[in-house]
Amino acid sequence: MREAHINGSLGRQPSVGWPCPTSMTIRQSALLLTLVVATPCLSQTPQTRLWDAAISGDTSALAAALKDGAQIEGLDRRSSQNGRRALNWAAINNRVDAIRFLLAHGAAIEATNFTGFTALHHAAEYGSVDATRVLLAAGADPKHTNLEGVTPLARARQEGHLDVAELLEAAERGVRPKDP
Repeated sequence: MREAHINGSLGRQPSVGWPCPTSMTIRQSALLLTLVVATPCLSQTPQTRLWDAAISGDTSALAAALKDGAQIEGLDRRSSQNGRRALNWAAINNRVDAIRFLLAHGAAIEATNFTGFTALHHAAEYGSVDATRVLLAAGADPKHTNLEGVTPLARARQEGHLDVAELLEAAERGVRPKDP
């Protein structure tokens, strides 16, 4: 039995999209895609792998990146000139297992970026409720101000994240949530 081809027939290129070899079968394309996705880019350093693992919440990849020499407090400026540490990325993306892993491996809970944002500021800014809860339970300071004097509570209110604001208000009164 002959395999189906990507564009439906031999010798004809699709009229739109990226050009592909007309002799590539669906099975070959799937294999190529699997290899591309499953193989880390050779240009990725342990540091970029650490940040990407924090974004995705992949604790195995976090461990591998640290083993390969990534700095847990490295500041990622790939997408923000203000910088984000792995803990900030995990907080932004509400990756509680990654937050716990990073804290257990020495990430500083009050480390800031160039504008004074802590991981708790970023959790508040992005409405990451679970991340906020875990950071507060781990001892993050809800009254920490950034360089403009803004607390995580003020940031949560600015962004309309009322559920996060409620947690932060309670923490400012000394009522800390338990780690879920």
